[in-house]
Amino acid sequence: MNSPYNGNFKVTQEYKGASHDGLDLVGIDSKEIHSTVNGVVEFAGWENSNNHSQGFGQYVKIIDNKTGYGFYFGHLSTIKVKVGQSVKITDVIGIEGNTGNSTGSHCHYCIRKNGKGTHIDVSNYSGIPNKLGTYNDGYITNSSTTKTDTIELKVNGKTVYKN
Repeated sequence: MNSPYNGNFKVTQEYKGASHDGLDLVGIDSKEIHSTVNGVVEFAGWENSNNHSQGFGQYVKIIDNKTGYGFYFGHLSTIKVKVGQSVKITDVIGIEGNTGNSTGSHCHYCIRKNGKGTHIDVSNYSGIPNKLGTYNDGYITNSSTTKTDTIELKVNGKTVYKN
């Protein structure tokens, strides 16, 4: 599983295609948001700098080096990266928040091909279940442990990252 969190998190809203193009996730062990791809930050800021209550609020968009897809992390309270910065899987890119059109602290995690065009099923791509519930991405086992020395990420049975 490849989630923006380390350890335990909740799925609080499911992927529903164009009507809800991503998963709403809430961190349990940590509120840090981690990159789920190796790529370059294309956007980091307010979706609408004149009206902070719209859309994703503060968000980060990363273009995946491998697929060219845009990976979006919305509603952040704090952004920890800059446009043009290279990031790798597990790098901290921000802190979960409640900015934009949001009803509570969470991260809206979605994938888009060709900008706002084609929506990619983030659940299928990442391995995060498209079902309400609590899950663990396997990077840490409880709040007192740290990241494992070796991280292997599999998507659809293929190894896409190993350190």
